Order: sequence, then structure tokens, then C-alpha cells
Amino acid sequence: MADLLRGKDMGDIEELKRQGLSIRAISRMTGYCRKTIRKYLIGPRHVPEYGPRRPSVGKLEPFKLYLDERLAAGVWNAQVLMREVRERGYAGSYTLLTDWLRPQRQAAQSVAVRRFETGDFANLNWPHSII
Repeated sequence: MADLLRGKDMGDIEELKRQGLSIRAISRMTGYCRKTIRKYLIGPRHVPEYGPRRPSVGKLEPFKLYLDERLAAGVWNAQVLMREVRERGYAGSYTLLTDWLRPQRQAAQSVAVRRFETGDFANLNWPHSII
């Protein structure tokens, strides 16, 4: 088992020790190693805290500013962008680039809105006679 105990497990171990059980008996009951139980009973009194991990920096992260500039310039082809970022030192995969590019494309498409005007704007000048 792992050497890390959850807060509830530590409380259970401390309660078993207060009841007079030996470290070996506690080890048999809980399934944790004797050394681990001893470490938590003798060591400083703190409950281990597990929180969210810090987000890691992806391989594409240093190139996103450049990619945004290229998208603003109208370059949307993934193979062209891949070639350009590889020249700048990108070591990631093509799939990583296309996975990032897909939502960018969808966001750009949602900005363009098709509008249908009514009234005078909708009138078309059709010729009255057909030749």
C-alpha cells in the first residue's frame, strides 16, 4: 500500500492505539505497513492534505501567442502552422496542435453571423422583362 494515509485513516489508527493495540496489531487490521503506522503515530501531528495539482505547462504553451498572431493574419491551415512552429522549436505532436486549433476555428466561425434583413434591404432589383 502507499505510504500516505488519509485523515480518516489517521484518526482510526490513533483510536486503535488509544485502545491499547500494538503497532503490529494495527498493521494487521488496517493493512498498512508497520513502519508507516509508526511514522504517523510518532511523527509530527498533522493530517496530510491533498489538493488540486498545479497545472503543468504544455508543449504548445510557449507557442500560443505566435499561433494567435498567425490566426489573426488568416493562416488557419494546421500543416502550415505545424511547419512554422517546428521551425521555432516546437517538439509536440501534430494532434496536440489540431486539438488546440479545433476550438479556435469554432470560435471564429461563431463570430460570423448570417443576417437576413427585412424591409427595403431585402428587395432585389429583378428585371421586369426576361430577354
